[in-house]
Amino acid sequence: MTLDLSKRILTDPYSKAPAILLIGKSGAGKSTLANMLIGEKKFKTSDNSGSSTSSSTQICQSALICLDGEEYNLVDTPGIFDTKRPNDKMQNEIARSIVQCSHGLMAILFVIDFQAAGRYTKEQQTTTDAILKFLGGQEESCRHIIVVFTHCRQKQTEDRFFMEEGFSADLKLFLNKIGWRWVIAPDPEIFKEPNDPVVERNMNDLKHYIRLLPIYYTTELFKKVRIAREKELQEIESNEKKTTNEKIDAGLAVAKHEFRGEGCFPLHSKVILTDGRRIEVSQLSIGDKVCCGEKNGKLIFSEIYAVVHTDNQTVTQYQRIDYLKSDGTEGTLRLTPKHHLFVSQGKTIFAEDVRAYETELLLFDGKKLIPVIPHRVTREWELGYTAPLTQSGKIVVDDILCSCYAVAPPYQAIIDFVMVSFRLYSWIMPISDCNKEIHPYIRYLKRGQWVLEQIDYFNTIIKRL
Repeated sequence: MTLDLSKRILTDPYSKAPAILLIGKSGAGKSTLANMLIGEKKFKTSDNSGSSTSSSTQICQSALICLDGEEYNLVDTPGIFDTKRPNDKMQNEIARSIVQCSHGLMAILFVIDFQAAGRYTKEQQTTTDAILKFLGGQEESCRHIIVVFTHCRQKQTEDRFFMEEGFSADLKLFLNKIGWRWVIAPDPEIFKEPNDPVVERNMNDLKHYIRLLPIYYTTELFKKVRIAREKELQEIESNEKKTTNEKIDAGLAVAKHEFRGEGCFPLHSKVILTDGRRIEVSQLSIGDKVCCGEKNGKLIFSEIYAVVHTDNQTVTQYQRIDYLKSDGTEGTLRLTPKHHLFVSQGKTIFAEDVRAYETELLLFDGKKLIPVIPHRVTREWELGYTAPLTQSGKIVVDDILCSCYAVAPPYQAIIDFVMVSFRLYSWIMPISDCNKEIHPYIRYLKRGQWVLEQIDYFNTIIKRL
């Protein structure tokens, strides 16, 4: 759905009102809840979006709302932590949501489709953890969360005690963590009458919970975006040619940079050192030697010579690959979708191209590498990433043989050759500290990525002949 920014971001760009943020999966009913809370249809919903191809709104929307004399910025988000990979348009919408929260968070309305999520699955728990970390950590965000259930049946909506009987143990545990603050957004297909008392009662309960919340809070991310936004707005004021849309999107570039799908490995992924110890990849230091495979029954270790970028706050999307180890226990590898990993033919592929029950990966069983076929491939969001480089260009992570490279077309031997210059550079100028920005020399080398892209293009044509 495409709408002009000024028709969906209704908040004054100069407003400093803290946000009431609606989060949840796409199609959960966030936009419908926003309209209920406002008392009029200001937000576009899937029913009136005019789109026949989307089951839900995939845009950021906002409007000012007044509760007990206090002004807040009500922000409706796209499905921020949906498992599908966000495209550029979706990343822009996510960034706009962050911009609209740059003056702090008063309340986080966690919208859950009860019919689809009443059991509160492991995937939903993982998503919840990612949301809490992203919004300032478990302790702070839990003090501001209110759960809003949608798509509930009539009896569940009318009888709170009957509704609670359907809560799973895991859901009850989560609700206890947030102070048992929950309400129902009545289904408009059931409660159709204007000023329906059931709708009014639930919305009044929601407003009551918001009034009882502590003072609004902020995070380092929101502070950074607010500073950038205020600076850009000052620059816009001095330029008469700037448009309303540019005012609305002030700070967008900084927000988008903080929410991305780049990186390599999650911080908690495990690697194997020469003495057999397994440590988290975030604990690696330059000079450490890690397992990178085996040859003729002998383990091979390779030295870490650089960590090209790392960060513990950026929200990153990972490809989650579940497989069975040789002893029957379940293993899990997480890496960014554009990262390379080895398949049994000795080639490398993108992680996003791994297929359950089809792709043969290489599993380290403690002595040698053996083929393994994953039984589940999904997407997850986590905070943080790190990207270590070994002299061999290979590394065993969570018992799976991976490449150290990403993004460029997966031609391991060619990238190894190209990286010789960086290994020489790091030997002359040792790389001690790294940050979230990719090392400038690697950025320089990426200018030659088009060569690999051309090779990949011609290989694709040849395969089709």
